Amino acid sequence: MTKQMVISIIVIIIGVGGLVWWSKSVDNKKLNIRGSEKYHLARNISTLTAPETFYDFGTISMKNGNVSKVFKVTNLTSQDIKILSITTSCMCTTAYIIKEDGSKSRPYGMPGHGGAVPKANAIVGVDESLDIEVVFDPKAHGPAGIGLIERTVFLEDENGNTVELKFRANVTP
Repeated sequence: MTKQMVISIIVIIIGVGGLVWWSKSVDNKKLNIRGSEKYHLARNISTLTAPETFYDFGTISMKNGNVSKVFKVTNLTSQDIKILSITTSCMCTTAYIIKEDGSKSRPYGMPGHGGAVPKANAIVGVDESLDIEVVFDPKAHGPAGIGLIERTVFLEDENGNTVELKFRANVTP
């Protein structure tokens, strides 16, 4: 056996050993990532609850204008929860906090449309509820906006937990 063959065999053995070590390292990182994802997902299960998180408007006509739905979000925990942001999945949808006196907050919409979305900073006290009015404008997308649509409003609290309020409609001209 020549000196070059011995060196080649040693390089191959070291290379294979290195690959085995590297693959185990990658597997461990995957396990750690999976574990942290499980923790992250479990942590992000919202502490706010909503008895109704989906609404179907059915068939609506563009010519009849906006439609709206009020969703109730409740804090069943032992401490106040601060909702930091309320955003929508599309510019055709706006959300409002309905105040105790029946008035509405400023509109919350889709990030990037019409400037920055203002912070909600709404406090939901222990065993209290907050009404969120969701307004859909079927004319927002023009004639191309007919057919089945599905939209979502996201409420995110100070701990990164999110409640999703969803609706759909079949839009006709």
